[in-house]
Amino acid sequence: MLGTNSQIEVLLLQLEDEIGRLERLIRREGVVAGRSELLKEMWARRRTLRQLMARRRIEAAKPVVDFQKWRDGGGAIQLFTAQLERHAELSA
Repeated sequence: MLGTNSQIEVLLLQLEDEIGRLERLIRREGVVAGRSELLKEMWARRRTLRQLMARRRIEAAKPVVDFQKWRDGGGAIQLFTAQLERHAELSA
């Protein structure tokens, strides 16, 4: 499971870099089988990580923080894990 905000931010930055590289590749060489699906998956993971961070910020701003809501981001962490597992199954 993902942990600290800084770990998630690092993952988000790495994902942003990968998305940028893939988008440039698609612009330069066109759509090749699998690239568009991979890009869609990466966009979904990015949205989920952003959602997790937003929900953590909202929960952290409360006078009394529900640690489970902060940690899970309202289910975003489970969604991200499921996305990674699905990607691993499709890649195998």
